[in-house]
Amino acid sequence: MKYFLLLLLLLQSCAQYTSQSSETDRLILLDQYLSDQSFAKAIALIDNTPEKDPQAGELEESRAMVIEKLRFYEKQTVDDALELERNNDWSAAKLRYKIALQKSGFSKVLEDSQQAMLSRFQERMDALEHEELIVTGEYLQKKISLLENLYETAPDDRKIKSRYHRAQSDAEEIALQLSQLGEQMLAEQNFSMADRVLPLVVKLAPGPEADAAMARLKSHRKKKSIQKQKSRKKVAQKKNKKSFEAFNKAMDDEKLAEARRYLSQLTPAMKKTMAVKLMQERLQREINECIQEELSTGNSFYRAGNYEQAIKAWENIIELEPENEAVKSKINRAHVIIEKLTTLRERQTEKFSLPKINSN
Repeated sequence: MKYFLLLLLLLQSCAQYTSQSSETDRLILLDQYLSDQSFAKAIALIDNTPEKDPQAGELEESRAMVIEKLRFYEKQTVDDALELERNNDWSAAKLRYKIALQKSGFSKVLEDSQQAMLSRFQERMDALEHEELIVTGEYLQKKISLLENLYETAPDDRKIKSRYHRAQSDAEEIALQLSQLGEQMLAEQNFSMADRVLPLVVKLAPGPEADAAMARLKSHRKKKSIQKQKSRKKVAQKKNKKSFEAFNKAMDDEKLAEARRYLSQLTPAMKKTMAVKLMQERLQREINECIQEELSTGNSFYRAGNYEQAIKAWENIIELEPENEAVKSKINRAHVIIEKLTTLRERQTEKFSLPKINSN
C-alpha cells in the first residue's frame, strides 16, 4: 500500500511536469515561428490553443503583434519583388512570392501583388513576341524585294526561283500572324501599334482583308483626330474665358499692362474676332490717355524740381510703351540731375564739417 501511494504521487508529479513543459513549449514554438517568419503556423498555433490552456490569454494577446509583423513582411516582400522586377530578374521575383505565400498562408495582398506581377510579365513577353513578329515581317519584305530583282534578271536560275517562292510563302505566313495582331490592336484601340503592323501586312500580302483592316485603321485615325480637335477646342475655350475675365478685372482695376498681357494670351482665332478687336481699341484708348496723363504729371514734377516723382510717372509710361525713346531720354536726364545734386550736397557737407584752424 505504501509503495502504491508513492507510485501515485510520482505519476501526479510527472503529469504536472508534462503539463508545464507543454505550456512552455507553446510559447517557445510561437517565438520560433515568428523568428522563421512562419506567420501561418504562428496564427494556427494561437487559433488551436484551447481556451482552458493557462497561456491561451497570453497567446491571444500576441495575435495583434503577429498580424502587425505579417503586414510588415507583406510590404517588404512586395518591395523586394518590385526591385527584382526592375532588375529584370522575374524568376527571383516569382520565387520571392512563392516563399512568402508559404510562410504567410493566405494573404490577399501577396496574392494580388503576385497576380499583378505575372500580368506585367505576360505583357512584357507579348510585347517582345510582337516586336519579333514585326522585325521578321520587315526582314522578309526586304528579302523578297531583293530576291524579286534577282529573279527578274535570272528567271531560269532554279536556286534563286526556289528561294524567291520560299520567301513569298514565309511572307504569307507571317502576314497572317501580323493580320491577326493588327486586328487585336484595333480591338484594343492600340492604334500606334496597329499603325506599325497593318501597313506591313499590305506590303507582304496585299488583298481585300488587308485593305479592309487599313480602312478601319484610317477610320479610327480620323475619329481620334476629330476627338483631339474637340478636346483642344474645349481647352482653348476655357483658356479664352479665363483670359477675358482677367482682362475685365484688370481694366476695372486700371492695370492696363496686365490687361494687355491677358489679351495677348487669347488664341490666334479668338484674336481675329470683332469682340476682341473692340477690346483692343478700348484698351489702346485708355493706354493713350494714361500716357498723356503720366507725361504731364512727370513734366510738372520735373519743372518743380521733384525729379524722383517725375521718374516714377515716366516709368509708368515705359511699362505701357517699352520702346518710347523720348520718355527714356527724360528719365536718363532726370537721373543725371539727381546724381549731380547728390554729389554737390556731399561736397557742401564735407566743406562745413571741416574743423576750424586755431590761429594762435
